[in-house]
Amino acid sequence: MAAGLTYRELVREVRRLAREMRRDTAAFHALAAAQREQAVDTRRIAEQIAALHVDSATVAETSEVAKIMQGLSDAALAYEGAATEAGRSAADADAQAATDHDGIQQARDSAPVPMADRTWYTQE
Repeated sequence: MAAGLTYRELVREVRRLAREMRRDTAAFHALAAAQREQAVDTRRIAEQIAALHVDSATVAETSEVAKIMQGLSDAALAYEGAATEAGRSAADADAQAATDHDGIQQARDSAPVPMADRTWYTQE
């Protein structure tokens, strides 16, 4: 942890990271869903061109593309799961910071001593 990090900076940064993780999680979920739909469509196209007696190499390549797209969708879902877990960890870090430091910050903020607001007071 940085030597000059204050409680407020810690809370601000952890909350910013948690927001980013929630946003990214939603984006990866949408990406995974779109890729899954495209994989299904590509698989359907492979079946349709096979029924039209298109050469087997083209059908095989189209089926392979569908498998790759499904793999990409699965990877995006796995990343979404990791991002969700990271977001939970950020929220836990925020809660822990409040548990460990919020009382100290509140005491400092409500201290009647004028010097409590001076910058030299927060230095080591």
